Amino acid sequence: MPFAAGSANDVSARLYADGLARRWAKPVIIENKPGADAIVGGGAFANAKDDHTLLYGTASMVTVSPLLQEVLPFDPSRDMVPIASTASSILVIAVHNQLPVRSLQELAQLARSKPGELSWSSGPSLPHFVFAAFLTRNALRQVYIPYRDATTQQTDFGEGRVQILSHALLAVRGPVAAGKARILAVASPGRAPGLPDVPTVVEAGFPEMEIEGLTGLFGWRDMPPALRDRISADVRRCRRSFGSFPDRGGRATRAWQHAQ
Repeated sequence: MPFAAGSANDVSARLYADGLARRWAKPVIIENKPGADAIVGGGAFANAKDDHTLLYGTASMVTVSPLLQEVLPFDPSRDMVPIASTASSILVIAVHNQLPVRSLQELAQLARSKPGELSWSSGPSLPHFVFAAFLTRNALRQVYIPYRDATTQQTDFGEGRVQILSHALLAVRGPVAAGKARILAVASPGRAPGLPDVPTVVEAGFPEMEIEGLTGLFGWRDMPPALRDRISADVRRCRRSFGSFPDRGGRATRAWQHAQ
């Protein structure tokens, strides 16, 4: 798990770990290796060189990371074999209540009037990429605050030490529920079922920010196809037992199949 304990991806991974452990009658252990936008965990997985370690990663590890990093401790096309999709995270842009903005347009205007004065943070990889692109495309300058620990990041956001957070919905639920923050837009292709009044980034006027937060299981290099198919089938059975897979009408599933 290349993300911190308590993160959105970590929560979904533990659901699958429990389900697979029951099916396999063997323990499935989550080992968190966060850091460097999932690169630390990706490298640890590639260097494990064993036949009992899987990677619970994101599609961005094989798409975005190679574009942003000149050197990676893993080769996505060689070291990471896609097994099955597991979840599609709802990505959001949220602000602390100390900022007097109610939309992405107002946030852009405020940032333009206060260059370098606003602070932001994000989840690793896709959420970071989305908001950084927003700043670059609109010629905005803000201070990025990196975190290794998701819990500390969420606490600082709730207390206003970080004013803007681009992250999975789960990561901002606490401060929003406590009335300390609000969500400006959803970066996923459709409105979130639990947030019917929050517009998508397309509706907010920033279509370039739309992105799907797809996660899934990867296997090791030279993984036997029969084993891969067996694990994939078991993951699908677990997913059906959870009741639903929020993939916006199949777009995430089709994207994953195309990646395979």
